[in-house]
Amino acid sequence: MFNTKKDSKRFKQVESQVKNTRYGGDCYGYCLMAAGYIDLVIEGALKPYDIVPLIPIIESAGGVVTDWEGNSPVNGGKVLAAANKKLHGKVLAMLDR
Repeated sequence: MFNTKKDSKRFKQVESQVKNTRYGGDCYGYCLMAAGYIDLVIEGALKPYDIVPLIPIIESAGGVVTDWEGNSPVNGGKVLAAANKKLHGKVLAMLDR
């Protein structure tokens, strides 16, 4: 899921603060988030075709999607999607530690 030990450690910082963690949801997780069933999706190694089609769905539902540095996710890589801007900012700060 994550390419480096550093990325795994960054993810675990967030994982330790959430109620439930699930692996392997692919696009289903993003749709659950857009529908209001979950709050957060974190990915470690996406291709552009994995995330680009989901961006308008996430944003239309009021969500925010970026890479782990807060930049556009259109090139794939490490992706963070959150149900709202406030949560996105909190998780982005956790990933930056």
